[in-house]
Amino acid sequence: MSETIIDTSLGHILLELAPEGLVRVTQTKRAPTEVLPAEQHLVEQVRACLDGQIDGQHIPIVSQGSEFHQKVWEAMRQIPRGEVRSYSELAAMAGNPRATRAVASACGSNPYVVIVPCHRVVRRDRGLGGFSWGLDLKRQLLEREGIQVSADGYIR
Repeated sequence: MSETIIDTSLGHILLELAPEGLVRVTQTKRAPTEVLPAEQHLVEQVRACLDGQIDGQHIPIVSQGSEFHQKVWEAMRQIPRGEVRSYSELAAMAGNPRATRAVASACGSNPYVVIVPCHRVVRRDRGLGGFSWGLDLKRQLLEREGIQVSADGYIR
C-alpha cells in the first residue's frame, strides 16, 4: 500500500492506494507529493471525481468493512449524480429497509468520501443530515451537482 497527497478543488487530499484500487480518501494539510507512474491513472480518476468532473462509480475500490457496510457503499455508488436518497431509501437499496441507523453509521464510516458519494444521502425530511467532512462541504458538493439547498440546510 502507498500514500499520495494530491491538490484538488476540495483541498489537499491523502489517497491510500493498493495495486487493486483505492483504499481510503482523507483530507490533510500536508503538501502534495509526487505520484508514482504506476498509480498515475488511478490518481487522475480520483482527482477528476473529487473535482466534480466525473462520477466515481467506476473507480476501483478495495473492499473493507463489514458485509453490510460494503452493501451500503455499493448502493451509494448507484445514486446518480444530481440526485439524493434518504437514509431509509438507501437502507432499502442495500437490502435491509429497517436498517436506517446502520446505514447512517455506514455513511459516517465511508473511507471513500466523494468517490462513494455519501454526500448524496440526506434525512427523510430532506435535511442535509451529517457528513464526515462537514456540512458546508456537503452543501458545496450537492450544489455543484445542481441540487439546490436552502439556507437552513434542506434540499429544495
